[in-house]
Amino acid sequence: MGMTGCKRISLSEISGWYSDNDLANMPDDYDYDSPLTDLEDSTDANSEPEYSSLEETFSESSGSEYGGKTSKKQPAKKRVKVSDTGIAPATKGVGRKKKTLSLIVTMSIDILLEIFSFLEPADLLFLSRANKAFRKVLLSKSAVSVWKAARINRGGVPNPMPNMSEVQWAHLLFGGSQCCVCGTNGIMRIDFGLRRRACTSCLKENLVYKPNFSSEFPDLDPIIMDLVTYTNIGAWAHGHASGSKFFWSDDVLNVAARLGVYQKDVHMFKPGAKKRLEDFKSSCKKYVDFIVKHVVVCNAWIKEDRNRQLGMTDELLCKNKELFKARLVHLGHDANDVARVFHDNKYSMDKELTDARWKRLLPTFERDLSELKKKWLLEDQRNASHRRKMHLREMYDNYVRQLRRPLAPSFGSFLRLCGVADFINSPPTVDQESDNNACRAFADKLPDFCTGYIHQTKVALTQLLSPSTGISQDTLMPQDQGINAPDETLLQLATSIFRCDHSYRVPLITWDKVQYTTCQSSYSTIECTFLISQSGVAAARSLLSLVGLDAKTTTATKMDHLQHHFFCSNCPPKSENGGTYRMAMDWRRSVFHHVENSHAVPRWVLLSAAQLQVIHGRHPPEYPSATDRVWYCNKCERHQGNPVDKATVIDHIRWHGVAAPNQGVDFSYDMAPVKVPPTGTKFFVTPTQPPQKHIKDYRCKHCAGSRSFILEGVKEHIKAKHKIVPACEGTDFCKIK
Repeated sequence: MGMTGCKRISLSEISGWYSDNDLANMPDDYDYDSPLTDLEDSTDANSEPEYSSLEETFSESSGSEYGGKTSKKQPAKKRVKVSDTGIAPATKGVGRKKKTLSLIVTMSIDILLEIFSFLEPADLLFLSRANKAFRKVLLSKSAVSVWKAARINRGGVPNPMPNMSEVQWAHLLFGGSQCCVCGTNGIMRIDFGLRRRACTSCLKENLVYKPNFSSEFPDLDPIIMDLVTYTNIGAWAHGHASGSKFFWSDDVLNVAARLGVYQKDVHMFKPGAKKRLEDFKSSCKKYVDFIVKHVVVCNAWIKEDRNRQLGMTDELLCKNKELFKARLVHLGHDANDVARVFHDNKYSMDKELTDARWKRLLPTFERDLSELKKKWLLEDQRNASHRRKMHLREMYDNYVRQLRRPLAPSFGSFLRLCGVADFINSPPTVDQESDNNACRAFADKLPDFCTGYIHQTKVALTQLLSPSTGISQDTLMPQDQGINAPDETLLQLATSIFRCDHSYRVPLITWDKVQYTTCQSSYSTIECTFLISQSGVAAARSLLSLVGLDAKTTTATKMDHLQHHFFCSNCPPKSENGGTYRMAMDWRRSVFHHVENSHAVPRWVLLSAAQLQVIHGRHPPEYPSATDRVWYCNKCERHQGNPVDKATVIDHIRWHGVAAPNQGVDFSYDMAPVKVPPTGTKFFVTPTQPPQKHIKDYRCKHCAGSRSFILEGVKEHIKAKHKIVPACEGTDFCKIK
């Protein structure tokens, strides 16, 4: 830029700033591609020769990169080693000729710069640091257009900050992530307001907060704050509100030094000093305003460039992955395995997939693939086993749910069937239809399996009841077929009382109750372990002895039809409403009562016919419910095996010609699916006292109303309302006639 009559501001005094007049006359659309600074001044066109090729540049620039001369003497050649015999060893074959870039020195500088113009700023920085020849060319004024083109190639990098060369601007943006003060690495953020990269420690040490300016610089004029560039980044981190101004201490001191020169000229009454001082302040303010606007542009570009680079990285990553996969498939690897490897592992694919990177990544991939194949095989086996087990479980539960009698082997027993475990643990197959066919084949075995389990359970119970076998504690499990048939009559005796090991206080009277017994765990049905209920058998024997029946031949059904009721002599009568009562229980409820209360010796009282008449004449709570499908007709076999609700069976009994069907005589309920028998009926041994009726036959004579009271009530009424104590009959109240 051309100079005017105004004095130029020294760059050594104000770091990297324009002259006063340049800033004062700076247009809004000015292109801030400033002349090169100290790095470029050494390559001025008037002082340095132009070279037609890079070879001349190498021959001329033999000195150090930082100046000074070096010796032109060539280093001595290494002497050939001689063996003990004095004969030099034979030289090795030349082999394949290595590639070299030595011919690039013969290329024309213009052509070389034309090639460089297709690069980006970071590439030019790397080339300028490669050797002194490239550095000298790229830092010359003839290369300014190359740096501008590089900014465009990078996606429209904004123009440099005022009085920053293209090289300095490229170094700030792409020259690394070092702190400009201490050199700490990893400083990614550029503070364009300060035109620096600075770490947190250096920021805390060098930044000056605007309200603290006077305390930090008590000898400086506060007007300097309007003349110095500032930043407001990180205000919240310093405990200040957004928009706060922070100044770099060196910038403050540099501006203060230059301002002091102008102020000194004013104090010395130099001609035009006041005008130059005002121009200086005006140009600095305009400079600060421009920096503030340019910071917005630079920050917006940084964000846009970051998103663009991330997009390019993702695109390159996808492209490299697909190329890598294609090469692996070409080598013979399975495409699905390759895809799963890339899904489970994160490979660095954000750089160009060169042959060197391919050779370096291939062993790692093949090692990972070998390890993952073993892992996948185990996972596929577990998944296949779980899937087959769930399929079999659903099939098994559906079948057992359809059975009328819930007694069935557990699913664990089904899994132990011959072939089931082998099928579940067999290698996974791609064809699901084969697994489905195998499951259907096992479904055909379920009826025989469940029937065999019922048969084996009956046989085991018969052996428990057999005097020769005695009481066994063995768990009942399905066994091989080829054993004795169960004694059905023995299983129906009134003394054939069992218990499940999981619910020992619930007596199971005969096989009818055993076949409806199920034990539930937290997750599924478990197999029952049936044993003899010793206390239940003792209670049943004492009841049979009391009614004069033989324990070896009397069945539970016969006891049901007799409809005997009993009192427990071990339990004292209970009081209620001034009387005492005992519970009259049928024989099944009596057995439950003895087991639940753990009486040492069963003692019973048989109710007489008169007492039974009292019980039957009352209306005890209906048990079971009329809506339960457990009722059947005693006059025919219509409902045997298929019980119905109570209303249906009563209508059926009337079809037999019975106008008033009697429960227990004309129809009954199936006791097998009913969990527990009725609780019994209260039989009052001592009659209850009838409650005294409180008749309201008094009224207050002081009140005009017709309200009636009991005797105590009318006295309390007169006392509370009329304040008369004591109230006298005839005077204060009277009896209603």
